[in-house]
Amino acid sequence: LSRIGRLTNNPVIIPFGDLVKDAAEIVHGRLEARNITLQTQPNLPLVHVDKPRLIEVLQNLFDNSTKYMGTQTDPVIEVGWDGFDASNHPIFFVHDNGMGIAPEYQERIFGLFEKLDTASEGTGVGLALVKRIIEFHGGRIWVQSELGRGSTFFFTLAGSRSNPQSVETGSRP
Repeated sequence: LSRIGRLTNNPVIIPFGDLVKDAAEIVHGRLEARNITLQTQPNLPLVHVDKPRLIEVLQNLFDNSTKYMGTQTDPVIEVGWDGFDASNHPIFFVHDNGMGIAPEYQERIFGLFEKLDTASEGTGVGLALVKRIIEFHGGRIWVQSELGRGSTFFFTLAGSRSNPQSVETGSRP
C-alpha cells in the first residue's frame, strides 16, 4: 500500500472496457463458480492510467462483489460509466445486486484492515488499496448501497477523457 505512488508503470491511453476485460479474465473462475453475470456497457471512455494498477482496482471490486453476493439467485455485476463530474472526469461504476452495505459502514470500508465480516476471506486491504490507486490517479471513490439491495462503487479518474466519436453519456443502472 505504501508503495503506490512511488512504483508506477508508464501511463497508457486505453479503452476502459479493455481494462474490464483484463480484470474479468483474472477473476473468471470466481465469477463462474458463483454463476455471476458480468455486464459491461459498450463504448466506455478512453482512460489515461497505470494499466496494471487499474486492473487491480477492478479485480478488487469484482472480488468484493463476488464475496458479498449473499444468497442472490440471479447474481449480476454491472460495469459502466455515469457521465462526467464537475471537473469533466468520467464517473465509472461497478454495481452488484448483492447483500449491500449499511450506511454506518460505508466510509469505514475504505480503511486499512477494515472488514465488515470477520469470517470472510481476505485481509481487509482490498478497498484501501483501491482507494489509494484511484487517488493516485487524481480521482475519488465512493459507495452507494442499501442493505439487501446491492452496492454501487463510483470512481473518477483525472486525466481521462471520453472518445467523443464513440461515446455518449452513460447512465447508471
